[in-house]
Amino acid sequence: MTHRRTVRIALLLGLLVFCASARAQQFDIGSGGLPTITGARGGSVTGTSDVTENLVVNVDFGEISPANPNNIVRVVVPISIRSTSPYQVSVSVNGSFDSNPQAVQRSDIGFGARNLRSLGAKARQCNDSNHVFRAPFTGDPSASFTLNASGRTAYTGSLANVGASTVILSGPELTKGNSVTKREPDNGYVFDAILAIRPQFYATGNFNATLTFTISAGPNAPC
Repeated sequence: MTHRRTVRIALLLGLLVFCASARAQQFDIGSGGLPTITGARGGSVTGTSDVTENLVVNVDFGEISPANPNNIVRVVVPISIRSTSPYQVSVSVNGSFDSNPQAVQRSDIGFGARNLRSLGAKARQCNDSNHVFRAPFTGDPSASFTLNASGRTAYTGSLANVGASTVILSGPELTKGNSVTKREPDNGYVFDAILAIRPQFYATGNFNATLTFTISAGPNAPC
């Protein structure tokens, strides 16, 4: 029987909600620590610093018009992952954005994943190069954006690149032992999911989307 864990991120009117629930014997995903937001005007982020808790994070980008003088709004959400066999983390996005192409679209929200690090003594120590972040999500979108011909901000990876089930990370086992039914503070790894949006002129509009993160059995990866 294939086990998997999922994390859902809902976006509504610039509000992001990260959440997780349920556990499986071979795979687990949850909070990786306190999330942060920088460059926001009137924005906020809430979450837990406890890596044994479910992922429940609320993000408000705040002002994303030129009234925000900052160059970019950057949100970093640490996500913990545990597994006793080779794994992969995938993400999907569902929902709708405003039909006006001048309003915020999926391509206006940069998305990346990076910075995998061990939680501690009960994490399985394998060759770091066998844990692979997948293009185009391999960097920090807040540090790699450009302007396209129309003056719109373009990112190497954005929500526009996320399909029905897009793998962003895979590798060998993450946890020592035969089970991750007990979530411990040192028996896995953490990576950062990063979102970015650049304040500029957008037409008035709404967006409503849900990102779902899933950890499940991945391709064979030597330790």
